[in-house]
Amino acid sequence: KKIKIAREQMSIPIDHINDPNETGLIGLQYTTITFQRSDLSATLTATNPNFSAIFIEFFKKLKLKQGDTIDIGIDGSFPGTNIALYSAIRTLDLKPIIITTVSSAMWGANISNSTWLDMEGILYQSNIFTFKSNAATLGGEDDLGRGFSPEGRDQLINALNRNQTELLTSDSLASNIQKRTDFYFSKGRIKAFVNIGKSIANIGENRTGYLDGLIRHVSNKNKSHSVIEQMLLRRIPVINISDVNKIATKYGLPIAPVPMPALGKGKLFIEKRFSQTTAIILTVIIVALLYFVIRYDL
Repeated sequence: KKIKIAREQMSIPIDHINDPNETGLIGLQYTTITFQRSDLSATLTATNPNFSAIFIEFFKKLKLKQGDTIDIGIDGSFPGTNIALYSAIRTLDLKPIIITTVSSAMWGANISNSTWLDMEGILYQSNIFTFKSNAATLGGEDDLGRGFSPEGRDQLINALNRNQTELLTSDSLASNIQKRTDFYFSKGRIKAFVNIGKSIANIGENRTGYLDGLIRHVSNKNKSHSVIEQMLLRRIPVINISDVNKIATKYGLPIAPVPMPALGKGKLFIEKRFSQTTAIILTVIIVALLYFVIRYDL
C-alpha cells in the first residue's frame, strides 16, 4: 500500500490490465533500465504476500535463529518476492547483508524513478523494515551496466545517489563477483545466501545452471562461476529463486492470481493428512482384539 501510494503521488499510472490487482508492483515491458526479457505472469505471481511463508519454510529448514547473518543478492525483477523475503527476515529477526542489482527484467521495478532501491527506501522510511541495501551494482552485461544506453546508466546511477547506496563496480564480471563475495564475508559469519532474480554475478553467465530452491552442494551440472558457487564452495547453503512460477507451483501457490489470495490460506499453510498417531493407536487396538479373539477360539 505504501509503494502504491508513493507511485500515485509521483503520477506513475498503474496499468489495470497488466496489474489487475492494482498492487503498484508491476512495471513496464520495456524501459531504459530493463536488462532482459521476463514473463509477466511470474511478476504477478511474485506479488502474492503468502510467498513470505516459503522463505520462512526455507529458513526453518536451515535452523536459522534470531540474529543470524544471511547474505542477500536481489535485483528489481520481482519486487513482490523481495518484499516477501524482507518480511520473513523481519519476522525471524535475522541480520541481512544486501547487495541489490538496480536494473530489472521486464515488468519489474524498471521505471527510472521507481526502482527497487526507491521501493525499498519507501518501506525503510515508513519503518516497515529497519534494514535496506548495503550496496548495489548496475546489472546488465557483466554486471557493469553494459548494454544500457547512456541515459539508462545515468538513471541507474541517480537511483543509487538519491538512495545513498554504495556502488560496487569493477572492470570485469570475475572481479565483480570477487568484490561482492569479499563484501559479504567482511560483514561476519554467514549462515545462508539468498538469491532472487537472474543477476549474472549471482547465478553465473548461463543464468540456468542452478536449480530453484534450497541448494547445499556444487555439482558439475550446475557449476558456474558466480556468487552462488563461491558460497557453496564455502559450505554455505543457498536459497535460489530464479523461476518464481516453478517455486510457487511446488508450494501450492497460484500462478498470477486474480483476485489476490487471502493471507495465510491455502495448501502452503494447511494440508489435510491422516493422523499417524491415531493410525498407530488404532492399529495396536485392532492387533490386541485379534489376539484375544484368536485365543478365545483356540
